[in-house]
Amino acid sequence: MVEIIKALNLTPEQEALVDLHSFLNVLNVLSAEMDLLAFHLDRPQLLRPGIDTVHGFSRALQDPFQARLWVQDIDAIHREIQQAVATAVADITPTADAQECLNNIAAVMSVFKTRVKELTARAGVPMIWQWHDLELLREDLAVLFQVMEQKSNGSFGIKHNIAKQGERDYLVKFDTTSRDGDQIFMPAVFKDVIRDLMANARKYTPPGGRILSGLDDDGKRIRFVVEDTGVGIPPGQIQDVVKLGFRADNVQNRRTYGGGFGLTKAYWVTQRLQGRMWIESRLDEGTRIEIQFPRVPSG
Repeated sequence: MVEIIKALNLTPEQEALVDLHSFLNVLNVLSAEMDLLAFHLDRPQLLRPGIDTVHGFSRALQDPFQARLWVQDIDAIHREIQQAVATAVADITPTADAQECLNNIAAVMSVFKTRVKELTARAGVPMIWQWHDLELLREDLAVLFQVMEQKSNGSFGIKHNIAKQGERDYLVKFDTTSRDGDQIFMPAVFKDVIRDLMANARKYTPPGGRILSGLDDDGKRIRFVVEDTGVGIPPGQIQDVVKLGFRADNVQNRRTYGGGFGLTKAYWVTQRLQGRMWIESRLDEGTRIEIQFPRVPSG
């Protein structure tokens, strides 16, 4: 295991962008699906207002002040996107390809609403500690992977039971234990880190692989571990993978919707929590990431 000790030295604007990374990823996926839907429609211009709104929101997230203004009017933005989609397909029978896009947009919009609620709850205090129901946390991750599966249009499946795993299915496991039983006290932003690292593990693991993860609170420290059977990280680049926008040599040509900030955010959050982060990786075998940070009193 290599302990990550690289200095990030982010500007305030970069910190804001990293903090909102998970939300930005959702908007990027939504934008791509809406662009694809426009391609499959005879009247793509009707989708333009919704697409412009998504692009405008993405740009606003790079400025903390602008981001707060957009979030304050999030219900109107949500309605505007939905209205644009509804108008574009009104009175027509969508083709099979267009219907796939509509299904994917609906799934991504459900994730969008969840992320907005979380963003609003921790606005201005990203490191705030809160109680989290472990069952709801597991359900949230299950929904995230369901959306991934749906967006794949049948190219892979997601299974949580090894006995059900097929040749092109990912086996995804997320185990939790806490001193407080069915709840855990942790920073709200750490939910983003868990989702980002598990999504990264899926992204760089071929279908048929495994993503195993666990979260534990023993009352003194919180520990999160995720490991995969993916492509791995080239030797000598493990310290570099936390740099803003860095992509390892062996995944430079891999298409993704993210901004390359997932590991940056994980390390940035870990540092701010006075924690430590380790990475172990072998090319074409997989990667294991471990994060630990002190648990603060909940009373």
